[in-house]
Amino acid sequence: MFFPALRRAHGQLQGHRRWLSTFVSSGRISNQGLHQHATNITRHTCDNSVWQWNARQFSATAGAASKGSTLLWLKRKQQQKNRLRVAAPIEDADQEFVNDFQQAISDVDVKQVIKLFPEAQKRRVLHHSLLWRTVQCMHEGLRRHARSGEDETRREAIEEIVGFTERMCNTIRKGELEPDRRGHLRLIAIFKESGAHAQGIAFWQWLEEQDEQYVGLDVYGSAIELLAASGTPLPDLEKLYERALQRFPESFNAYHLSPDAVVPDRDQATEIKGISMTLLQGILTARLLRGESRRAYLALDTALRLYPALTPPRFFALFIKERPLAEAYTVFALACRAGVVLPLDTARQLLTALRNSADTRSHESHVAALRQMLSAVYMYVGGGGSITSNVVNEMVIAITQTLRLELVAGLDAEQKKQLVSATLDVIRKMLETFAHYGAGPGISAFNSILVNLGGYGHSQQTIKVALRDAQALGLHANHVTRRSILTAAGMLGNKDQVIQAWQDLASTLRQQDKRPDVTDHNLLVKAARTSGCVGFAQEACQAAIGHLPEHMLQSAIDRLHDRVEENGASGRVDVAQVSSLMSMMEQLRKDLDVLGERTLDHSATQDLAEQRLPMIITSPAAHQTLPEHEQRALYDELTTEQAPAKPATRPAERADALSETPTSDVATADALTAHASPTKSPAVSTTGIPLGTLRYENWKTINYLLALAEQHDNAYNLAVDQAISAGRAPAPRDKVLRDASKRDEAYYGLSDMGRQMVVDEKTGTTVEQTEEGRSEVLRLRGRLAGV
Repeated sequence: MFFPALRRAHGQLQGHRRWLSTFVSSGRISNQGLHQHATNITRHTCDNSVWQWNARQFSATAGAASKGSTLLWLKRKQQQKNRLRVAAPIEDADQEFVNDFQQAISDVDVKQVIKLFPEAQKRRVLHHSLLWRTVQCMHEGLRRHARSGEDETRREAIEEIVGFTERMCNTIRKGELEPDRRGHLRLIAIFKESGAHAQGIAFWQWLEEQDEQYVGLDVYGSAIELLAASGTPLPDLEKLYERALQRFPESFNAYHLSPDAVVPDRDQATEIKGISMTLLQGILTARLLRGESRRAYLALDTALRLYPALTPPRFFALFIKERPLAEAYTVFALACRAGVVLPLDTARQLLTALRNSADTRSHESHVAALRQMLSAVYMYVGGGGSITSNVVNEMVIAITQTLRLELVAGLDAEQKKQLVSATLDVIRKMLETFAHYGAGPGISAFNSILVNLGGYGHSQQTIKVALRDAQALGLHANHVTRRSILTAAGMLGNKDQVIQAWQDLASTLRQQDKRPDVTDHNLLVKAARTSGCVGFAQEACQAAIGHLPEHMLQSAIDRLHDRVEENGASGRVDVAQVSSLMSMMEQLRKDLDVLGERTLDHSATQDLAEQRLPMIITSPAAHQTLPEHEQRALYDELTTEQAPAKPATRPAERADALSETPTSDVATADALTAHASPTKSPAVSTTGIPLGTLRYENWKTINYLLALAEQHDNAYNLAVDQAISAGRAPAPRDKVLRDASKRDEAYYGLSDMGRQMVVDEKTGTTVEQTEEGRSEVLRLRGRLAGV
């Protein structure tokens, strides 16, 4: 039924080729010439239906002529025929099949989608939307398998998805599927995230040779991320980035991706069409992965200038994953302040990093980390994020670890009792506050209470209360719970409880047709040594010979007779330090009071316009703190288009020039009034901050991050140089940067936000100091000659 239509299309195409040949000299024509001919032709009278069809075919046919490639043109013609077949209307008889196929996609049933796909091709029902949803399903399926499942099952599932993705790409190459740039972007992303880089690169190399139906700026962005993950050098990726901008000048103004770019109205949302955030994300990712932090932050600065309240969450998540903690915290705060809701996994990643950064040798460091975690939770909720059980668990675990501080080991029984009471008071207050959001603790929170408060805090009562409360909340004890009870009983020196805990653990495992493993026996040995039931533990270890490695069990038995180390400080406890710790715990409780007061009636995004947020965890250097009015003046210079020195030399603009020149901006208040509608109110973020204010605050924060990143990178480079000079391998980058990110001990939390964290205005600042500060900002932003 399609043959007559194909014959008509073929006749029109042949006529179009003959018509085009009159404008082509020697088989070659420049892009500029093509554009000029198209402009002239549209002024002539012609049959509209024929012209519309010719216009659709013009780009591909002209490309074939310009390359002198008959083969490429024949390939395009075959693909057009295939598209006509793909676009066949769905018959009633096929509707039931399509419904089943769509349901499998909605359920992310990867196996069923893969099974039905060949039949969908055969029935020719893969219209544009259905094909796109198929690729989405594969991408989501890949991510789900990557997050969960046992290793072997996960590997097999990912291999199946990659194999199917390869088959899809081969089908696209043959022209048997309708081209879809969004789908191509996702296909490349699947190859990147699955680790099948070679297959992805091969597909991309083919795509780049195709026309605009197959590749666009977003596809280039996805390809840059793939190539960055595969180890392609950054200079090559920068060239690819520039090539993308040059290839699509008519649909994208590269001016808006440069650090010097400005927006038409800083108080309004950006309405410029054709800006590819995926492309910007691609080059930002490449720079981060190659350690080019300054240019990566400038790319983030560009995104925040264009879309201060709508920058995609992945822009921030990349920095939180790749950069040191002090930078990651501030980037997290940037997103929350703007109302950009980051993935919960990203929030948990930051909370875990803050918890792990605390130094158990310093109570100041530990409590500072707790207050920072609470500040992060507050900003996350204020920006529209949700609190879940996992967030509550992270906070409870961190707070209970207070009892693991070196200082606590030397406290007497009464002092430990007071600290346990203060810690439980903080936990109760926190659980009460988080309950307003429908988030309660999980069993892992109670496991931590058992070991840290019950064991390290020497509180038998806490163990009983924790187990009772967990049961009241409907939480079921797991294997870690039973291990925790065993550990706490050993620390309390309770022989009977150690024996009972082991018997409960072993009995529960027998019901599951399992036995205690090596870790279980090691925990028993440790508990037995401190509680005095060595004989019981030795019998338990000997009974396991035959189903556990004998050398491991013998090692555990040998440790039974080792000398028990004293669990306390050898010297006297500093009373001042104890008082300081209790005072800081009270500060933490005050922070919780602030969180409770501000969020009691708000379970969604808050109005942060009038709030001072704890945006940083390290103080900026003195030369980075320009007076506020000087910062604002410099910001205006760099983010508005300045009037030329000789206005008379500028060509006259048409009355409608503003709408056609979106890159223009204002230099004065009068110009702003002229460019903006006098009745249009300033736009605001979901957090209640005017976009003009938000753009300025983001600009200042990026300046801080640029300076901090430079310090971190210099520290790492120095560590590498010193290691090479000493003839040893450099320390891991993460460790060096973590050590370089030591926080200030005097951290300001939520309850301190009523006072200034950093003095905004400098009294008596000299001209030289002001110029030094300005030059520093310009240098960091690469605006000085030679930088």
